[in-house]
Amino acid sequence: MNNFLKGVLFGAGVGLLIAPMRGQEMRNLLTQRFNELRGSLPESDQLNQYTQQVTNRVSQSANNLKGYAQQAASTVRNSASNLTSIAQNAATTVKQTTQDVTDTTKQAAKPVVQNTVDTAKQTAQNAVDTAKQTAQNTADTAKQSAASEKPKTTTTGTTDTAPFPSAYPDYVNPETNPKR
Repeated sequence: MNNFLKGVLFGAGVGLLIAPMRGQEMRNLLTQRFNELRGSLPESDQLNQYTQQVTNRVSQSANNLKGYAQQAASTVRNSASNLTSIAQNAATTVKQTTQDVTDTTKQAAKPVVQNTVDTAKQTAQNAVDTAKQTAQNTADTAKQSAASEKPKTTTTGTTDTAPFPSAYPDYVNPETNPKR
């Protein structure tokens, strides 16, 4: 009898799901068949008892499922809250670490930058001093050359050397030395 009733309920459920008729027609047909089935089943205390047991089990299952759903929802809320806290803590830690790294980098870079600036200043000063010394040496050499190479004047009033001796080292004045 147990299996029979389960089969009837299952068949009715499947019939409802795949019904090829319109709603009103289906309801009329179901009402008619239910009345026929009810008429063919004996109305006994055993059937009423079984119906009550099924109703109680369905109600109990529904309550259990409701409890499970509430527990699952609570667990999801708690997990979301925990994940939010973890994410906030991670963001704070990353922010603080980034600030620490930035500060450390700045502190480490200060001496390097200062050393680079000092080296650049020293190099520039050395270049200026070298340029001054080179200019002084060139001026001294030019004065010595000018003093030692005074042009020789001939009877015609021309010099034996070129007007710019450094530009023309092999120049010989043809007026003063016609042999060449």
